[in-house]
Amino acid sequence: MQHKLLGRKPVGNPRRVWKQDNLLISVASAGPMETSLKEKNEYTYRKTRRAVKTCVDAGFNLIGCLWADSKMAMEIVRAAEACGGNVQFQDLKRFGGMGRKNVFCEKNDYEGAIEDTKQWKCIKAYCLWDEPITEERLTETRRMLDYCEQVRPDVLPYTVANPDYNRHCRWEDNAYAPYIDSFLDTIDPVQMSFDYYPIGKPEYDAALQLDNSTMWSDLEIVRRAAKKRDIPMCFWYQAQRFPWHKVYYTFHFNMARSMAHAGVLHGCKGIECYTEFDGFVDPATGREGVFFEPQKRLNTELLNLGNTLMALTCDRVIHDGTLLPDHPAMEGLRTPLEESELVASGLVPRTSISEHTDPYGNRYLMVLNRDYEQTATLSLRLKKSSHIYEVSKKDGEQVLCEEAAMTLPVYLEPGDLKLYRIQDAAEDLYTIEYYLDK
Repeated sequence: MQHKLLGRKPVGNPRRVWKQDNLLISVASAGPMETSLKEKNEYTYRKTRRAVKTCVDAGFNLIGCLWADSKMAMEIVRAAEACGGNVQFQDLKRFGGMGRKNVFCEKNDYEGAIEDTKQWKCIKAYCLWDEPITEERLTETRRMLDYCEQVRPDVLPYTVANPDYNRHCRWEDNAYAPYIDSFLDTIDPVQMSFDYYPIGKPEYDAALQLDNSTMWSDLEIVRRAAKKRDIPMCFWYQAQRFPWHKVYYTFHFNMARSMAHAGVLHGCKGIECYTEFDGFVDPATGREGVFFEPQKRLNTELLNLGNTLMALTCDRVIHDGTLLPDHPAMEGLRTPLEESELVASGLVPRTSISEHTDPYGNRYLMVLNRDYEQTATLSLRLKKSSHIYEVSKKDGEQVLCEEAAMTLPVYLEPGDLKLYRIQDAAEDLYTIEYYLDK
């Protein structure tokens, strides 16, 4: 069987300098964040230094300093420099802010902060503003991003958008899509990153899982808006227990796995882990937490798929009928199965597919089990006879699983996703491997 080596280019906003070579697997911060803007002691700093090493061991290739002040941010930087980690730097006591009005610095000294930290090799990104929403904050974020790009073109100038449950951009007010358009057009960011944390929200219903979550409409709104502007998309998923909700006692990692894979399904080039209280890091010690092993496995699998994922463009996302049925948030966003170019039938409840292409016209199919409690078994009827290859999560290689077939059998663990290449059966068999062509 022929094995083809195909070049792939770095991805990035064509109007911006910074480009992304590989799949981004990031975490919001090293250790618990609930005390990061409060007075800290040496024990907290020791715990944070241990947490940085835990993040690296879990396979994250970018570690944030979310909500950090100057001393905490530098503790993270020094620890990352020592153990080979990469940092997305933030210092809320010196620059930037959160949302509409949460500003903790007397002067937005982003110029001084960038200058004072330029010697640290581990700093690969600056988080300039967390969830800007007003026109004033969007414009300020644009100014910060332009400056960072000018003086540090080698680092990612980063910002992240709000989800639709912020009261200033609610879907109920038909305000979310206009907000995303304004975010993109005002800032013109390097990446279109946004977050959504559904489990523990007031409307969360364990029996419905994520069937009624507008996370899905947000993902599609952002996907379409970012694709229109040729900007890569990133997604923050919830990977922790929220102690203020009863779901704290029942949260398990397949929930996080399902949400992370939702980002992959929509073509995201950054899969970003939000954990604040109790997740893969033990908040009491900074060492391995309750979700460390499944988090490490997820990160490893995503990185193994990453070389292929970075070569793909998402063309469409299709859900079965149990997702947001007749929900107004999905109006105009739902793609029917009839519009699939690959699949004729076979979706079962709580499953989704998405179709992707590479620059050479090769076709890929993702299949997601949105159910994080039960396995899913599908028999997808294809629209034409095809050779089918699965992209292995163990090593990223393409493995022939069906030859000249009209049906693709798929078995998925709870919250799991699989990636297939679909090739016309009239063609000779061949596998594909991508390499970075800079």
